[in-house]
Amino acid sequence: MKIVNKLLEGLYSTAMIGGKLVSEHYNGNTEWFTKAYLNDITLPFGLYFLGKLLTTESKHRELFFASYTFLCCSAFETLQGLGLYKGTFDPRDFIAYAAGTSLAFALDKLTLRKDDPNFEN
Repeated sequence: MKIVNKLLEGLYSTAMIGGKLVSEHYNGNTEWFTKAYLNDITLPFGLYFLGKLLTTESKHRELFFASYTFLCCSAFETLQGLGLYKGTFDPRDFIAYAAGTSLAFALDKLTLRKDDPNFEN
């Protein structure tokens, strides 16, 4: 894998930290959205790229990480709904998780440089 891809994956994975910080400290016009959903969008976004950063290259891994990320985030939300995990259940969080995962998957497909099998180093 190209070093540029690893750097971008590292940069993108920090989005979950930025989202958490902003959602906790923002007090502007869109505070209702920021406090409720920004972290739920940036968390799966960052987890997707963190997972890719920490694993080796494989065929179809983008689809695997998108599915895995969404299902893991959704599992915690479901546990909140069942009262087995501390937090506030909000069914709209599933939409936020899907949005964050979809953004990560799309950005991955659009920006990361793919290795060319016809090119030898």
